[in-house]
Amino acid sequence: MSTMPPTGPEPGPAFPAPQGADPAQQWVPGPSMYSIAPPPPYFSAPPAPPRPRALGVASMAIAIAVFVLSIVASVVVGMSAGPLASRTASSFSFNTSDLTPDQAAAFAPVALLMGAQILLGTILGITALVLGIIAAATKRGRAFGVVGIAVAAAAPIVSFLVYTVALGLTLPPA
Repeated sequence: MSTMPPTGPEPGPAFPAPQGADPAQQWVPGPSMYSIAPPPPYFSAPPAPPRPRALGVASMAIAIAVFVLSIVASVVVGMSAGPLASRTASSFSFNTSDLTPDQAAAFAPVALLMGAQILLGTILGITALVLGIIAAATKRGRAFGVVGIAVAAAAPIVSFLVYTVALGLTLPPA
């Protein structure tokens, strides 16, 4: 008899075979869920099919359209409103009650353009932002969605700057 202690646990009794199975076959435990071996390759999920990019492309297209049309409208409104403003040495003001009837009639389409720019630009800009966020979050044209978000966010800022420059360039002398 050996005096050395055992080096590991003794193998346990084999479990009985399930009912209806050959009693000569016995169940032997396999790798546990705590093993560090990777699962066999046939257990891996198939790669996901690529998702369509249409949502991101739509976001970018709407944002670019809003950006370009907003810049054009800002130039038209700024160039039309500048000559009708009153200028002092330190500031300027634009008051529609100071306009003559002919000036008011000429400025009416510009005022409609300004209202359409604000209303449609806001609605379509928010739509482009939302579509871009959804596209970026769900990987449906992520790059296009990010471009749509950036362009839609920059459009009102750039549009206001263009309007201000156009207005300032056409103000009457003080």
